[in-house]
Amino acid sequence: MEKHAYLILCHEVTEVLKTLLRLLDDEHNDIYLHFDKKILIPAEKLKELSVQQARLQILPNPVSVYWAHTSLMEAELLLLRTASADGPHAYYHLLSGSDLPLKSQDEIHRFFQQNKGKEFIEYWNDEEAQRDAFRRVRYFYVFNRYKKRASFGTHILTTPIRNIFLILQKMTGVNRLRGKDIEIKKGSQWFSITEECCRYVLDHESDIHRLFHHTLCPDELFLQTIVWDSPFREALYNTDNPHLGSMRAIDWERGNPYVWQKTDMDYLKGSPYLFARKFIEPIL
Repeated sequence: MEKHAYLILCHEVTEVLKTLLRLLDDEHNDIYLHFDKKILIPAEKLKELSVQQARLQILPNPVSVYWAHTSLMEAELLLLRTASADGPHAYYHLLSGSDLPLKSQDEIHRFFQQNKGKEFIEYWNDEEAQRDAFRRVRYFYVFNRYKKRASFGTHILTTPIRNIFLILQKMTGVNRLRGKDIEIKKGSQWFSITEECCRYVLDHESDIHRLFHHTLCPDELFLQTIVWDSPFREALYNTDNPHLGSMRAIDWERGNPYVWQKTDMDYLKGSPYLFARKFIEPIL
């Protein structure tokens, strides 16, 4: 059986992350952890992360990740590059450190074997999402790294500059997409893609950086767009139902996203989804 690569974006060592590793611990899995560079994780805490059967690698040169910034996209691409160098893999699954699988690894591997060649990427196709996706790429967004979790002083200083620059672009009719034959798409960043799709994305890294540099929240745009405008569009598993599209249970109605509780376990276990986010305690 071909191996699967699990790419995990982490901020800290938690009980949920340790549970996630335990549930992914399978001889057919390679696991790659990316810890936000700007968060110092003590060596003693990292030693708590271990597996018995899977192969585990903590990326040695991670990216400092900032919300809404291109750095999050860069962290995902770094994970893909690192895992691909150890490939080939049947699938590359992007998860967060607060995600958990809802099925056993045998069931997950069987599902992807039965749907071999399909790409599992979430698409939000409503009109509001389409307008927002276009807006995010049309204009240049600066100082994004200071939009959230920045110091109060830095936020106060950069916000008016960012807003004035955006207003000037609107007044002068700036459109970064003018003349480009490309359809911008949007969806949740979490995915499961094939070896072939992974290599296609990495082969187009320079195009991705040119298009999505100074874009707002490119992690929700770059993969959806590059795959949609490629031959892999025909292999997308489901573009009508976002949750089925990625096979992930994510509730945006009750939270940002909603944190699953013990009372939700019957629903999650009975759902068709393979993974769920997010959790703040290991309730599975």
